Amino acid sequence: MKRYFLVDFEHLQHQNICLNGVEELTKEDTVYILFSGEESGVSFSMLEKLNASEAVIFRKNVSQEVNTEAMEYAVGFYIGYIKGKEKAENYALAVISDEKFGFLPKLEEVNLYACQSIAKALSVMPQEEEPEEKIIPEWERKFSEIMENLDIGKNLESEVHRTLKKARETADSIASAAYTQAKMNDLFKGFPQDLADKVYAALKPLLNPDNDKDKNNQ
Repeated sequence: MKRYFLVDFEHLQHQNICLNGVEELTKEDTVYILFSGEESGVSFSMLEKLNASEAVIFRKNVSQEVNTEAMEYAVGFYIGYIKGKEKAENYALAVISDEKFGFLPKLEEVNLYACQSIAKALSVMPQEEEPEEKIIPEWERKFSEIMENLDIGKNLESEVHRTLKKARETADSIASAAYTQAKMNDLFKGFPQDLADKVYAALKPLLNPDNDKDKNNQ
């Protein structure tokens, strides 16, 4: 999920609290720092955090000469811009400000957050779930090793794998062995018969799930 941060630096430049947490952002995150041109600057410690951040950071000067509510309009514009370019389920957006922008509550966005700092926003925004590590069964590892040694080609290997998996799902080991042998003969039509026999012999120990080492160790 992409994360966007609209930082109202004009109203939160004191102590630079609005930028706290920027160093924790990743290259998937985008920050818009909105300022009016009268900002007092950032501290050296905050500059270090900005430099350490992997986020894409834009600095946008919002002119207050025409309208004193220019910052509110700017925030609204960027919210609309992000909403227009992203699907709702693909992003979360935080407005970093202590101003009570009147239009924010009316948006009724489940993925829109109003906070006084990036760090606070990170604590309430949805977190990416760590992908679960895929555990490869022992028989799958052995199958890969056998196929690597036999080198029968990826297409045929895929068919053999499908055959073996289906055979392992058969409760009757005799029936699964007969099915596999018949399927091997069918798959290897046009190949020497001894090749089909060789593949079957190599895979036969994997036909019965009860023989799995990882299962027996549970």
